[in-house]
Amino acid sequence: MDSTQGAFVWCLAEYNRHHVMNESDESDESDMQRLICFGDSITQGHIGSAYVERIAAALPGVDVVNAGIDGDTTLNLARRIDADVIARQPSLVSIMVGLNDFGTAYGERLSRAYYRTLKRVPIIIDIPTFEALYTGLITRLQRAHIPVVLMTPTTLGEVPDTPGQMILDGYVQVIHTLAMRWHVPVIDVRAAFVQAMRNNPRPGPEYHLWMVPLDQWRISRGSSYQSIAQQRGFDLLVDGVHLSAQGADLVAQTALPTLRQLLTITASVRP
Repeated sequence: MDSTQGAFVWCLAEYNRHHVMNESDESDESDMQRLICFGDSITQGHIGSAYVERIAAALPGVDVVNAGIDGDTTLNLARRIDADVIARQPSLVSIMVGLNDFGTAYGERLSRAYYRTLKRVPIIIDIPTFEALYTGLITRLQRAHIPVVLMTPTTLGEVPDTPGQMILDGYVQVIHTLAMRWHVPVIDVRAAFVQAMRNNPRPGPEYHLWMVPLDQWRISRGSSYQSIAQQRGFDLLVDGVHLSAQGADLVAQTALPTLRQLLTITASVRP
């Protein structure tokens, strides 16, 4: 057992000592493992396709909770981690976040105004700020003795090695650094997407915030996200950010082996 797995098992043992031993009077439903998927619109899955639905279908004995919210950054996750994650006492939490953090610093003017106003993010979340906020999420979960697995973000467009992709890789590197520093596992979704893009680059149009309501209007008139993705020339995405069915499949396929392994560990240490 490596140091990351050892730290993970210790965290589980502490979680059980604090939470599980006093639950004998609760219903049998409390015996079901709970996985909370914590993140932004990529996790929520209301725009495009939902990878969480695929994970839930593949884990029928697990209570899979979708705690994604459209537009969330690490700052937004920090504001709601107590109510949406810690209070629910999950067996395991996955975190996927970062695209909106990138957007606060490098997005177009409309996107930056969206984060400042509707999302109440008054700061630019550059890479050092992202690291500080993400560290806060990990430490709060560890203080609550809740096991966590980090998931790297997907992509911006479907062409690798663009300037935007290289900046996003800086955010991704923070996640890998934090995983090593805090001895938590990481699922490298980003690497799976980069490999897929290298095999099949798709130079679709650049993402703009107004695409979201436009696509929703088109769907209300009989279109579908899948047909919209095809019209734009995308494979993994529908609009340059949000997942197509193929993109959601790739996230789930990448995450499920590690999630199954970690949930097996959680089950093995329960009293």
